[in-house]
Amino acid sequence: MRKIKVRSSSEERIVIAFEKMTLESVLLIEHLPTNLFQGYLADINIFNDHLIPIPLNTIIQEISLDKEIILQCIRNIDFRNVLPQRIDYEKVKNPVTILRSFNFSGEECAEKIYEINDISAQKLVSEKVVEFMGSQSTANKVIVGISGGGDSNALVKSLKAFSDKGVSKEYICFTLVFEPFWPKGAAKRAEDLCKEYNIKHHIYDESGMENFLEMKGKMKNFLEEFKKVFGINTHNFFATYIISKIARKICSLYKTNEYCLGFNREDILAELLFSLMNGRKPLAYPVRTFGDIKLLMPLWVLPKKILDACYPKYSRSNYREREQGDEKTTRQRSLIFYLGHAVDDIYDNFGLSLMSGIQKLFTNSWPNLRSIEEADLYVLPDAEPEKIEAVKTLLAKYF
Repeated sequence: MRKIKVRSSSEERIVIAFEKMTLESVLLIEHLPTNLFQGYLADINIFNDHLIPIPLNTIIQEISLDKEIILQCIRNIDFRNVLPQRIDYEKVKNPVTILRSFNFSGEECAEKIYEINDISAQKLVSEKVVEFMGSQSTANKVIVGISGGGDSNALVKSLKAFSDKGVSKEYICFTLVFEPFWPKGAAKRAEDLCKEYNIKHHIYDESGMENFLEMKGKMKNFLEEFKKVFGINTHNFFATYIISKIARKICSLYKTNEYCLGFNREDILAELLFSLMNGRKPLAYPVRTFGDIKLLMPLWVLPKKILDACYPKYSRSNYREREQGDEKTTRQRSLIFYLGHAVDDIYDNFGLSLMSGIQKLFTNSWPNLRSIEEADLYVLPDAEPEKIEAVKTLLAKYF
């Protein structure tokens, strides 16, 4: 073990670290950004101001024992104002995950850690969904896409809780079965869920989707050609298109203009960051329109870990099924979801603050999705004409 001095303009603290760690890992454990510090070495036995700069990827055991290790903050920041100096805990029985909350109202920054079990997670999700639906939903019938995972269970139960408050709404759920995207086992869980809450439920397998969408060819052939035209790793975009297309058609079937999907906080953050990084205006959230039809996102403020905590058994089953699939996600999709989850990990609720601020900034100025009726396609104003034509050509072959 070695002593390391962590210095800022307002304080100096001593950190005890394992010798096999790097200086970067020491800062990360202390919740300090590594690009905010410079490493230095000083002679322990000689008093002078001569400091030797060293990179933060240096392993501690490689540093001579006669050297003092100093990690110097390169900005004038008082970390006592922005990092918790006191941590309080709210315990529950059988916790599954935690939520953190910072309090800046006192003399020092304090943190409260709330342990969350499945019961408290369900209550939290239900409260958020009831609040959202009360302010955003106006239709008497709402179509709900569910996969059979923990998110689906949390969403359906919360929507029923909204109806139990005296709001007259009919929910019609649908689940898709098409390996490797949507496994059969997940559909069975979704079916059991809907039976439990007495909700009408449609399950569309491969042939069911082909018939419902009146396809001119096979779904598996459409997928293979989609990957051939747009890249072998574009299956996630294919899946998103099919879900949206089926949801809108079910809306038409039941003469309603609203459908819900379980987009959570990190889903929205990932899409938001992707748009901004590519110099594009983000699409509207938590309500998005496709012509006259509205996509509602009742779970948009909730982190994924809270939704998974509602029904940990279902969530784990869902992940195991994904692990067995052969299809791999794109590098870009992996990166953007990594960044989406990292935002809140950088600083408590930073992602939610970012989402709320951008939502306020774009109120009444979201980009309009242009409808191409003959292709049942909605495109952004800056979509490239040649790519639109490529998509239209492919869709015309199958629909």
